Amino acid sequence: MKTLVIWAISALMLVAPASAELIKDDNPYRLLEKVAEQTFQRIANERDMINENPDHLKVIVEDELMPYVDNIFASKKVLGRYFKDTSNEQRQAFYQAFTDYIVATYARAFTQYDESKHEVEFVNPKNVSPSDRDVTVETRVVENGRDPIRLNFRVRYDADSEIWKAYDLVVEGVSLLSSKQSEINAVIRSRGIDNTIELLNNKAQQPIRLDDEVDVPA
Repeated sequence: MKTLVIWAISALMLVAPASAELIKDDNPYRLLEKVAEQTFQRIANERDMINENPDHLKVIVEDELMPYVDNIFASKKVLGRYFKDTSNEQRQAFYQAFTDYIVATYARAFTQYDESKHEVEFVNPKNVSPSDRDVTVETRVVENGRDPIRLNFRVRYDADSEIWKAYDLVVEGVSLLSSKQSEINAVIRSRGIDNTIELLNNKAQQPIRLDDEVDVPA
């Protein structure tokens, strides 16, 4: 359960509808804190809808979280050395499949989250200089009766959208990006890029259940 909760909290930073207004803040520490507060509040407000239709968690993830995730940058990192072996069409299909897969993964993780038990504390917020383009935001997940869990978010400035976006999460020293890269690269080696895209799409389309367990790296 502890591991599942970690990944539920991590979803707050990782992967807005066109009508939504983006949260803007030049300081990535303050930005992530605002995104976390807004997302947790929405989950609490829409708990009845989630209980009735767990797939609603996908909507929340897409609406509240994905605008602040550099999913294309993360997708390229996950492809790694296979990037040069794929066509532009395959890359675009992979970017979409990986993004949808992450949305579904986070939605499943949120089935383990209880807003009445868990809090996220931001550690030592810092000022950011105009030259900074990649920073680490340190947080702690706090639950009564348990030791705090270290979550460090790697965030980069996206000049195109003029907003800070998260692209990796390090949980107690373990990188989510590196773990997913190893996992997906193994599938590409054995099944090829097209079959990997199909597998990711199939996983993303599976319905969310409140008793879901999240498959996470050790």
